[in-house]
Amino acid sequence: MEDTYDFIIVGAGASGAVIASRLAHTPAAPSVLLIEAGGSNAHAAHQSGADRYNAAFAEGSPMNWHYKTVPQTHLAGQKIDYSRGKGLGGSTAINFCGWTVGPRDDYDEWASVVGDSRFTWKNVQRVLKRISNLDPKIPDQRLEDVIRAKPEDHSTTGNLDLTYGEEWIPDVGDIYTAAEQTGHSINRDVNDGDSIGMGMGSVCIAKGIRATSASAYLSRPPPNLKIIVNAPVARVLFDKKRAYGVQCIDGRQFLAHKEVVLAGGALNTPQMLKLSGIGPRDELKRHGIPLVHELPMVGENLQDHCFSTTGIVLAKDPTLPAGPASQSPTPMGWFKLPSVETSSEFQQLPARTQAHMRKPTVPAMEIATHSPPSFLAYEPTESESYLGVICLIMNPQSRGTVTLQSLNPSTAPIINPNFLTHPFDRRLIIDGMREVMRIQRAPIFASRTLKSLGPANESDEAIWEHVKGNLRSSWHMSCTAAMSKHEGDGVVDNKFRVFGVSALRVVDLSVCPFVMNAHTQSTAYVLGEIGAEVLAEEYGLGDVGIGGKA
Repeated sequence: MEDTYDFIIVGAGASGAVIASRLAHTPAAPSVLLIEAGGSNAHAAHQSGADRYNAAFAEGSPMNWHYKTVPQTHLAGQKIDYSRGKGLGGSTAINFCGWTVGPRDDYDEWASVVGDSRFTWKNVQRVLKRISNLDPKIPDQRLEDVIRAKPEDHSTTGNLDLTYGEEWIPDVGDIYTAAEQTGHSINRDVNDGDSIGMGMGSVCIAKGIRATSASAYLSRPPPNLKIIVNAPVARVLFDKKRAYGVQCIDGRQFLAHKEVVLAGGALNTPQMLKLSGIGPRDELKRHGIPLVHELPMVGENLQDHCFSTTGIVLAKDPTLPAGPASQSPTPMGWFKLPSVETSSEFQQLPARTQAHMRKPTVPAMEIATHSPPSFLAYEPTESESYLGVICLIMNPQSRGTVTLQSLNPSTAPIINPNFLTHPFDRRLIIDGMREVMRIQRAPIFASRTLKSLGPANESDEAIWEHVKGNLRSSWHMSCTAAMSKHEGDGVVDNKFRVFGVSALRVVDLSVCPFVMNAHTQSTAYVLGEIGAEVLAEEYGLGDVGIGGKA
């Protein structure tokens, strides 16, 4: 009986760590098991954001699943890196630490699509205040009037430490001047629900140390929360169509009185559902997996923000003081593109999609500057500085898939994002890259520009030729077990319940009905908090989050 719990949570990333901790801290104190395929990541717990990222991306690192996509034949055959975090903290332990929450109109659209006010911006704002602990200090006093968070939109009492970094590079203000010189607005707080304009997101770094979902939610687990690491789950156990536990690849079984919750992310959750007999009938039959319930949309609808790169090499500004060579966070902005909204590719989109993209807070593209020179393999000399820029497309219309390669859950699934296969996405990245190049020609940069890197010129053909061989993922994989009102359109309902079975839910980025136009770790935390509230309400566990920092 010691291996029986009220709730079993599979996956200790942003969503899983949150929901496990919140349930365990409710007044009813149910027994909760959090089970994670990877290790504790204790060796990297006190590393800086950059050091931990480097450790996670080292060859053979146990903190990374090291996934790659199938060759994207239309993109010069690239196998694009699809790294995912492994171990406590999941991808929050290896990502770039960026914290942006996205447009309020996205959340209101989500609520409309699934028919549930829990996903409105008004409710998400409330939830975000329980998550975030923002230190609003700006490291560069020269930019205090350019970047400034409004206290009423943020919290200093939540679980996750957020800052604007400790030191900014000396010329960071130039990109804001360039944005204004090319007709863009400055956004003092991109995390207030309207991200349009050039701004600065915060980061999950405090006192030089990366904050993860493990450090924020699992550092002081109560006695009723058990955490097991290095325990990959092979399948969910069913009695007919009721989930009653999980089985690990080593044969161990753990049973759940109430619910099993999958929180493995947009790649591993559909993999686990299929291994457990839930998914497309023909695919399960090919692998000899007994069908528990047919759900054709499991592993379909993969969405992600891809990006391409450009840069300029500048003569160093001798009037600036010495400073760091790089910084975190990075300046970032979200822009609309009139040329896209008037394009034939846009006009051919469904009317609802067009209407959403026209809403005031919904961007067409994201720009992030001062990105690593290695994106374009250029190392500046001592007399040069380098402005690397990436262009991310928002609202992607291409749809990818996650399918089974093996019955072994430790074997990577087959991942095909189908990047830029939709005509709209191709139009968007071409026009977006052209806009980035225009910003790089702003007067503040033009007088010092020594060399341009990236597309040969601004024609559609030259930009596409560059993009084909220089495309990357932002690792914002979402939507592969999408939430919907009806079983035929998705995988879970608005209470995260998997259609067609009982006592099984999914709470992670796979349930998004569309990829949020943000850096999606924030969405994963929000989902964990909302999922915990749904379960606590349904089972009468009492208030969620009343104990402060878990």
